[in-house]
Amino acid sequence: MSVDEKPEAPMYVYESTVHCTNILLCLNDQRKQDILCDVTVVVEGKEFRGHRAVLAACSEYFLQALVGQAENGLVVSLPEEVGLSDTPPQA
Repeated sequence: MSVDEKPEAPMYVYESTVHCTNILLCLNDQRKQDILCDVTVVVEGKEFRGHRAVLAACSEYFLQALVGQAENGLVVSLPEEVGLSDTPPQA
């Protein structure tokens, strides 16, 4: 249909305010069950499974680390200055 053509029937658009949240919840549930996880991130020897596309979309660091890498058995080890902590680093 071109821009000038008018639809014969009215067009309705459904807009969800919770769609993004539902997607993230489903991806997190999949991650917890190790479903479709395609990357392992290693921090201080501890392994975390995840979705490569989610990491790349959320972080420029992971995007650079993951682009062009082989898809099977992908492991990203974070540098030693990155560690596990319950509290934020002190300035």
